[in-house]
Amino acid sequence: MESEFEGFCSGSDILTKHPDRWRKISFGVPVLDHLTDGGVSCRGIFEVAGDPGSGKTQIALKLALIAQHEVPDSSVVYICTEHMFPSGRLLQMEQAYKRQHPHDKVVQAHNFADHILVEHVRCVPSLMACLFERLPQLLEKTKISLLIVDSITSPFLEEKNYVSRAETFRTLVGRLQQLQQQHNFATFVTNQVRAVIDSATLDDQRHVPALGLAWSSLVHTRLQLSRKINTNERQCSVVFGPSLTPKLEHYAIDESGPVDA
Repeated sequence: MESEFEGFCSGSDILTKHPDRWRKISFGVPVLDHLTDGGVSCRGIFEVAGDPGSGKTQIALKLALIAQHEVPDSSVVYICTEHMFPSGRLLQMEQAYKRQHPHDKVVQAHNFADHILVEHVRCVPSLMACLFERLPQLLEKTKISLLIVDSITSPFLEEKNYVSRAETFRTLVGRLQQLQQQHNFATFVTNQVRAVIDSATLDDQRHVPALGLAWSSLVHTRLQLSRKINTNERQCSVVFGPSLTPKLEHYAIDESGPVDA
C-alpha cells in the first residue's frame, strides 16, 4: 500500500509533524545507545550479528522491556526461529529491571511479560505467513512498539536457490517497511555469523554475518558482537549505519541483561 503524498515540507516540519517516525528505542545500556546515537530506529531493519553466546538474545530481551517502558500501552512481538522463547530469563530480567526503578509506579505496576507476544516459526513459509498475514491483523488492534526476529538466519539456511532467496528477502523487507510506515514500530533482528578464510593467506579467519550481500544490502543498521574467551566481557562494533561512525565498545551481561562493562 503506497502512502498518500502529504506535500513538501521542511526537515524541521517533518520532525515535529511526525515525531513517532523518528523515534528510537533505547537499549537501556549507555554504551550501546552511544554507539547507535540513541538506540533502534523505527525505520528500517536494525540487525545485530554475532557468535553464539555473544549476547544477541540478551539484548533482544532487554529491548523488549525498554520498548514497553518508553512507549506507553504498547506490546512487543517476538518471533523465535531457533529455540524456545527464554521465558525464565525474561522474568529474571524483568524483576531486575523493577529493582532498578523502585520509585517508578508505572514500572512496578506493569507486567512486562504479558505484553510480549511470542510466535515460534521454523521455516520460510511459516515466517512469511506470520509477517504477512498474522502481524498485519495484530497491528490493526494492538499497539506495537517493537518487532523482534531471533534469528532471521535459521529459516533460510536450507534454501539453496539463492536467486529465489534474494527475492524473498526483498519482499520481506519491503512489506515490513510498509508496515513500519503505517504503524511506527522498530524492527530488530539477530543474525548468525560464519567463518571466512582469507584466500590469499589461507589462515586469516574472520567472522562475517550470514545470508550474504543479498540480505546485507537491505539492512539499515548492523552491529556485530563477539565474546572474549573465559571472560564475561563482550564487544560490540558498528559495521554500518546511515548516520553512525564505525567504532567499537565493550559491554558485559549480568542478571539484568547487557550492561556497561
